[in-house]
Amino acid sequence: MGREFESHRFRKKIYPMVKYKKFITFFISIIILIIAVVLSNPLRWSEESIERYVLNKTPINSSFDEVRLVINNHKWKISDSSQTHGFYDQRFRPAKITGDMYIRASLGDYQGIPFEANVTIYWGFGKDGKLIDVWIWKTWDAL
Repeated sequence: MGREFESHRFRKKIYPMVKYKKFITFFISIIILIIAVVLSNPLRWSEESIERYVLNKTPINSSFDEVRLVINNHKWKISDSSQTHGFYDQRFRPAKITGDMYIRASLGDYQGIPFEANVTIYWGFGKDGKLIDVWIWKTWDAL
């Protein structure tokens, strides 16, 4: 009878710990899932990582038409382009004009916390129509 009593107390002590461990396991699984979803969306990557990705698709010295083809194949939205002047590059202070031609395209939007973010790319080209620079520009907008 003494053993049954001890066994019963032992189960009472263990059961809450098992519930606690299940909760912790569930919570950690949810955190891992959220991190996986965030990291799988290229728009959420850092500007430097997106730049590496874009330069892999459109390497320096790509032609204006080659870049336009890649943009269309990825279904990115061209929002502006010019074959007569470069783009206003705000990475620098004061800002400067980069290239002699450019294409601006939106890669897309994603919901951050608490703001919505947009990822825009500028491709700058020299007079010969060859890619010389890429600028990834993330902007955030309040809801």
